[in-house]
Amino acid sequence: MLINTPPCISTIVRIGALLVFLLTCGSYFLPHTYEVLPVFDIQILRAANLTSTSSTFNASVVEFWQDLASALLAATPQCKPLKVLKEHLHPEDTHFDPLETDRKAPDRLVDFTDQDETALFRAHYAMRTSAQHLAPRLPFAAGTTGIVTTANRKYMPVLLVSLRMLRRTGCNLPVQVFIDDWDTYDAPTCDILLPSLNARCVIISEIYSQGNNAELKLPEHYQYKILAILFSSFEHVLFLDSDAFPAYDPSVLFTTAPYTTHGLVTWPDYFALTVSPHYYHIASIPPEPVSTRFSTESGQILLRKSLHRESLLMMLYYNYFGPEYYYPLLCQGSHGAGDKETFVQAALAVGLPYYQVRTAPVALGRWWNGTYRGVGIAQADPGTDMEYLAPYPNAAHKTPHWENQDALVDNNLNRTRPRPFFLHQNTLKLFPHSLLLNPSDVTFKPDGTPQRMWGVKDDLEKLMGYDVEHRLWDVITEEACRWEEKGGDDEDDEDQEEARKERETCKRIREYVAQVFGVEGEHGPALATNIS
Repeated sequence: MLINTPPCISTIVRIGALLVFLLTCGSYFLPHTYEVLPVFDIQILRAANLTSTSSTFNASVVEFWQDLASALLAATPQCKPLKVLKEHLHPEDTHFDPLETDRKAPDRLVDFTDQDETALFRAHYAMRTSAQHLAPRLPFAAGTTGIVTTANRKYMPVLLVSLRMLRRTGCNLPVQVFIDDWDTYDAPTCDILLPSLNARCVIISEIYSQGNNAELKLPEHYQYKILAILFSSFEHVLFLDSDAFPAYDPSVLFTTAPYTTHGLVTWPDYFALTVSPHYYHIASIPPEPVSTRFSTESGQILLRKSLHRESLLMMLYYNYFGPEYYYPLLCQGSHGAGDKETFVQAALAVGLPYYQVRTAPVALGRWWNGTYRGVGIAQADPGTDMEYLAPYPNAAHKTPHWENQDALVDNNLNRTRPRPFFLHQNTLKLFPHSLLLNPSDVTFKPDGTPQRMWGVKDDLEKLMGYDVEHRLWDVITEEACRWEEKGGDDEDDEDQEEARKERETCKRIREYVAQVFGVEGEHGPALATNIS
């Protein structure tokens, strides 16, 4: 039997159904910050509000941060800031040698007293206790995986090169780009360009300022990295510096060991540990022998929040009080002093596992006028590094590589040194607008002839498996020429000048690529599940 519904009610039902449909679809496409969405506002459908939406944190996150900020301040060391000898470390103190098992870390703290150590111990104990209580409340969206990075307006062109290199691998994981405050926010990039690459800007100050305490210090430089990891919504995080990118799809790293077994994966620097012996007293943990591992190069970090909740809070503590206390304690003025040792040491402090890749980094660069000019670092695939099981150097076998004579021990040995997986262009920054302007860069021979910056093509293909530098320059060209059509008669003089510079940059890089790489298309695989 048919029931005749009054026309007005039928119309209301239709409108209601349409609104439900639109709200459901809209919520699907909008960026999700945490499990609980911000209060819905119809204006978030506009592109200009994407960053504002991504930077909106729900009440539980704000409350957690307020309690964490209070814990940080309550654990302030009650002693003067630490000082380190100004003289550079001797090369013998920074050279890593696993055979020197009796070697001690240098002690370079100046005027460091027992009272200072006691004050640091008490403060560290207070934060360690707070971390135990706060860790279960650490907010993240369970089961989510993504990539986190930091940038500002100045470094956005470098980040865009790195992000495009990431996408060329076939990786579609979402990316959260943390920016310090609205002063360094660029609307066209954050709200139009980055979303087209499945990336979102997040303004750190939007949550940091809600710490609800006037004594809370504003973050600086190295400290933004740990804040980005902490405030990211992902459970499974790959942090990348803005000038670091993978050569292969990094998605596989989240589903294989050592990430699945340890939850924290770091990569080595070229140098030995220089952690002060006093740190281990302060943290109440056994000292780590200098011969155990390289120091850390933190251009890339893998971290599972559900396992490393307490580690993450101690990482924040070490970085919040880093410049005054923990950077001097953990690096003692060595190469790259800063946040590099705060990650592993935090895991050690709370008794949680970590895996540092054993394969030494490879320098990216080339010989220039008789001197090797390094421009970046290549870091190994952690999966093949773990499977490689290279013989640990000892008195009988002094190298970390299988030798021909080792086949006599096991004729079935088929070991291959892990290939580089991540590339960190940390010395010659890939700013498209300034690249190729300096004839003394490795991109030119001493006579001014353009050349590859990472050496001979055959050597690079043997190392990486494909011509990754050719791909990189394709991407740099893409970024440099992104605005080549911008301009017109209706522009003012300032816009026309900017457009002219952009066209010159595009032309300069295209000419360089044509001379060095020819007109061939990009080389290299998009996906690689087994690169060994």
